Amino acid sequence: MNEKIFVAPSLRTEQYSDTDLSIQIAPDGLVFFARISSTNECKALAMHPVPPDLNEESWIDELEKILTENAWLKGNWKSVRILWITGKWISVPSAYFRPEEARNFLLYHNLFREYDEVHYYSIKKPETTFVFPVPGAVSQILRNFFPSFHYFPSWAPVSLHFDAARPQGLCVLLHYGFADYFVHSGQEISNFSRFNWQEPSDILFFLAKISRDFSIDLVSGNLIVCGYPGLKKAAETEMLIREYFPTLNARMPALQMEPAILAMLHPFEIPVQLMNLYLCE
Repeated sequence: MNEKIFVAPSLRTEQYSDTDLSIQIAPDGLVFFARISSTNECKALAMHPVPPDLNEESWIDELEKILTENAWLKGNWKSVRILWITGKWISVPSAYFRPEEARNFLLYHNLFREYDEVHYYSIKKPETTFVFPVPGAVSQILRNFFPSFHYFPSWAPVSLHFDAARPQGLCVLLHYGFADYFVHSGQEISNFSRFNWQEPSDILFFLAKISRDFSIDLVSGNLIVCGYPGLKKAAETEMLIREYFPTLNARMPALQMEPAILAMLHPFEIPVQLMNLYLCE
């Protein structure tokens, strides 16, 4: 991820009470996004890289440093949402989920450490609750800057507007080192999982495998792929996927985009999940 910052000159602190702030926290960096709630306008997008090979203590120090140096973040925002990019999660049928048992689910799968916090997120179709851990030190730093915020996991299906006319399709959400994917039928998610990847060719392999396993015709326009900020070889990745799946849909966020933001990012670098996070609530 390269550092890229755009804050519209028209964005004023007195507008923050009508502005949603969304923050993406990933192993390779942070992304901040500000959206005027009443007009659905994108007013700020800032990308700050963090070396993903840092130990956790150094990584958390970088997180605090970035938050401190971005003076424009200080203010009374209408809402603050955190998109926590993680490959550590488990799914539980909502009928069997109890908040007081969330920690035990993580412990059973060796996903919980002593100072972690437990968070969860539910979807209705199918009725499933996803449980995921967040280091307590991360939350403590965020509380020093924002009185109130809410976590969402990387696979929160906020950018998925399925075409009910299509019987079945696939949405892939690329992240640093892994990807979440959803098989859907009309308006309902039927299967979800993740895979690890390093090179664009890895993505092709898994697309072919998922297509075969779930009998999905991805050549006929049933494939959505969302990239992420800092995606290396973004143009090459899109070109390679389109070579085999020409009707690929590189999903765009449902809001008014500043031309300056569109100019500084490849379509596969636009943080669609982050920009559509407000649709979760």
